[in-house]
Amino acid sequence: MADKIKPKTRKDLIMDAALCIFAEKGFQNATITEISKEAGVSDATVYEYFGTKEDLLFAIPERITKDTFEASAKVIPYIKGVEGKIRAILLFYIQLYQSNPNYSALVLLQLMSNKRFRQTPAHTAIRKSSHVLLDCIREGIADGTFKKDSNPYLVRSMFMGTIEHLFIHWHMQGMPKRKPSIAELLDPLLEIVFDGIRAKKADSGTTLYLKLEDAGALAKILQKKGGGTTS
Repeated sequence: MADKIKPKTRKDLIMDAALCIFAEKGFQNATITEISKEAGVSDATVYEYFGTKEDLLFAIPERITKDTFEASAKVIPYIKGVEGKIRAILLFYIQLYQSNPNYSALVLLQLMSNKRFRQTPAHTAIRKSSHVLLDCIREGIADGTFKKDSNPYLVRSMFMGTIEHLFIHWHMQGMPKRKPSIAELLDPLLEIVFDGIRAKKADSGTTLYLKLEDAGALAKILQKKGGGTTS
């Protein structure tokens, strides 16, 4: 039986409308009247749910981030290995930013530079999701997947900073269709970072350190035993 789609509430419709208008016109240029008209409600209804235009602005990423975090939380525990978990978390970010460009434009171009935003439940929700990534990196350090001296905060910054930079550049260029896509750049990014922080596995074989004259003598012995030539 197919799941029933939950009908959108007035609050949902207002946030959807506000997201489109904020992303298109910017927070300062958008008006409550434009938002209420787009949502099909009155100005009074908007103020009933959201005390100010800024409260409405901050409520949007809180809802979307929580929904995405809840979806990823159902998947991540079933993925084996910290490298696989990290890839899945970053893929959730990329899919969210790319599938909902209004959201990524609002967060990356307008909200991240807003000091008040960092004190809101919306920013708390974003931080909570980024802590999951941080915990995976720490897990990799603890279980020996990554080097013990790896800095988990720096590693997380390399991942998130690169992805955010790519999407900011994408928005500034008008969201062009590009090849390779940002999603296709994820694996090369992962390999660059993982290659630098992976713990080196001890060689199970024996390593001999010989002087030049000793190496020559060993070669002659092996040649006699093998009955062949040594180059």
